[in-house]
Amino acid sequence: MRLPLPRLVLRWFGVLCSPALICAGLSYAQALTVSDAHSVMWRSTNWFDGHHFGNVPSASVSISAMTPTALAGVATTGLTSTQSSATAIDSIATTTFSAAPGAGAVDQTNVMPSDGVWQTLGQTIGGSPAMQVASVQADAVHTTLRAAVVRIDQSKIRFRLVPGTQDPGNGPWPGGDRLTAAESAAVVAAFNSGFKMIDCRGGFAVGGRVLGSIRPGAATLVVLADGSMKIGQWGRDVGASDNAVAVRQNLDLIVDGGQVVKGVDDNTANRWGKTVGNVPDVWRSGIGIDAKGRIIYVASDGLSAKTLAALLQHAGAIRAMELDINHAWVSFNTFHHDANGQITGVKLLDGMKKPGTRYLTPDPRDYIAVVSRRPLAG
Repeated sequence: MRLPLPRLVLRWFGVLCSPALICAGLSYAQALTVSDAHSVMWRSTNWFDGHHFGNVPSASVSISAMTPTALAGVATTGLTSTQSSATAIDSIATTTFSAAPGAGAVDQTNVMPSDGVWQTLGQTIGGSPAMQVASVQADAVHTTLRAAVVRIDQSKIRFRLVPGTQDPGNGPWPGGDRLTAAESAAVVAAFNSGFKMIDCRGGFAVGGRVLGSIRPGAATLVVLADGSMKIGQWGRDVGASDNAVAVRQNLDLIVDGGQVVKGVDDNTANRWGKTVGNVPDVWRSGIGIDAKGRIIYVASDGLSAKTLAALLQHAGAIRAMELDINHAWVSFNTFHHDANGQITGVKLLDGMKKPGTRYLTPDPRDYIAVVSRRPLAG
């Protein structure tokens, strides 16, 4: 039975005026009017990604189509997430992380030739690598997926937590929501931070300004005044006595005391995050610190919280936390500076959704910049 036209109009009017649609419309309109360097398509894509509306035409398609020209001795492609290895690995437990042969040598491809071997990543600083990367099989089930494990030498770089224009938003923030000119001239990498503030179960602080609540016991990364980073549990390993210039919390530790924590395989009530499609094995990222103070970053498709924790532990992390998850948000880029000051961005894994140029302009989400402590030569 067809509804009379007036009743049909009223029904549709009621749907369109529902609180949920009004809130969504206001949120979308706010995302489109943010003042930054991104196009309307870019902002739309980020909004749809963040609200799980499925696949929409992505701005990253057109941006990443502009492949950077090959530079002598510099990779223009990242590690492919489906790259196979000559030597099969049965499980994470059998993966070996060995010292890179010829530590001062620059890796010409950024594609790891063998599992678990540390290779130079990005530009060297002072003649030796500031970052190294190893490729490993994600786990014994996802045998075609390669996880990228990055190790960062804090003596050569400093970190900066950069607020996002939309999350945490609420700017202006001390230091601003973008890299300074000096930081842009020395940035060697940048990578995603944690969950959105509404989901991270913790707080965010930069330059003394705090958003949310800094939760005791939460997994926390802090950036100190000298640019170094510490990772641990707030109130035990890190805290107010650190006089940090930046604090970022996200859930609870997934590696503690060098061991994968109990319960990391239990995602009841989305303890380790809500995944697209509600499947356990998705794009995930995490960060940890080893006994020598080096920072470890891990990312891959097809990871559960438990396999992410196991990779971080096997890479040497004594404490580690999950960062953002799902394909739209896991992102690590390295940057090469040529003699003319031009910057080329390269994705760590080809399968990462966002382009290699991400983080060179203000971003909707907060992120962590890796900046050389020395001037970079082209």
